[in-house]
Amino acid sequence: MTKTHLTSVAQYFTRELADEQYNPTLWTKRLPTEELLPKHIEFTTQNSDRYRARVGSGLSQINYGEGEFLGTMDVYRTEGISEDAPIVVYIHGGWWQWFSKEQFGFIAEPFNQQGFSVYMPGYRMATDWANDAPMESILKQMQFAVAEVLSFAAKNRVPAVYLVGHSAGGQLVSMLHKTDWSKLGVTQEGRQKLKDVFSIAGLFDIRPLVNSFVNDSIKMTKESSEEVSPLLSDFPPSQTLSHLHLIIPEFDTPEFFRQTKEYHAAVLNNQQECSIFLASKCDHLDVIENLLDSSNEVLEYMLEHMNILR
Repeated sequence: MTKTHLTSVAQYFTRELADEQYNPTLWTKRLPTEELLPKHIEFTTQNSDRYRARVGSGLSQINYGEGEFLGTMDVYRTEGISEDAPIVVYIHGGWWQWFSKEQFGFIAEPFNQQGFSVYMPGYRMATDWANDAPMESILKQMQFAVAEVLSFAAKNRVPAVYLVGHSAGGQLVSMLHKTDWSKLGVTQEGRQKLKDVFSIAGLFDIRPLVNSFVNDSIKMTKESSEEVSPLLSDFPPSQTLSHLHLIIPEFDTPEFFRQTKEYHAAVLNNQQECSIFLASKCDHLDVIENLLDSSNEVLEYMLEHMNILR
C-alpha cells in the first residue's frame, strides 16, 4: 500500500464539515459542549496534581534526544516498583499544540498500582518548532524518547515496554508502532522489548485536518500531513510488529470511527496483528478520565493484554 494508491475523503470536506467531524466535543451529550473541555482540564489538572504530590520521590525526570529534539520524561516508579519492572510509555494528546505531560500524570496511578513503571515523555508543541515541519519534528522527538526507553529496557532486563497514547498521542503511538528502531540505534534486544501498542481515540489519516480548526495554528501542508499519517506510511519490510490495539470511544465522531475501521483493515492487510476495542458509554475525553476506576473496561482490556506478556 502506497500513498499514491490512497485518496482522501478530505477533498470532499468543506471547512465547516471538517470542523464538525473532527471536533469530539460536539458529539457527546454528557455535558453541554462549552463545558466539556473546561471540565476535562479541571479533572486532569486536579487529579494529576494530587498524584504527583502523593508519589513524592517516586517521581523523577530523565533527559532524552539530541539537538533540537532534546526533551524530558517524567518517570513514575513508586515504592516497591524496581527498575526492571515492565514499562508503560504514555503520550498525551491535545491536537499536538495543547496540554503537557504534567497534566496527565494521573494516568500513571492505575499502572503503578499494577506494578508498572510509567514513562511520560514531553514534546515541544507544534507551534513552537522553528521549522516548516512541526508534525514530523514531534514524531522524531517521540522516536528519540521511545528509543531511550527501549535501550534502558534492554540494559536493565525489563521484560516488556508498552505504548499508550490518547488522541494526538494515539496518532503518535501508531507511527511509533511501525518505526524501524534499528535506524535509531536500538539493539535487537531493545527492539524485542516493545510489546503491545494501544491507540486510544487516535487518528490515522491526518490529511482531513489540513482544512480544519486544528491546523489554524500548526500550518501544516498536505505533504506534511501525509508524512505523519499512519495510514500512508510504509511498514518496515519483513518485520512482525507488536500487536496494535485501536480503542474507540462509543460517543466519538463518525470520522474517528471511519478512520479507525479503515486503519484496522490496512494493518491486517499488511499481515500484522491489530484489534479494535469499543469503549462503551464514554466519549473522546472521559475515555481516559475513567482509567482511574479500577473496574474500567478500557483499563481492564489493556492490563489483560499487558499481563499476558509479563
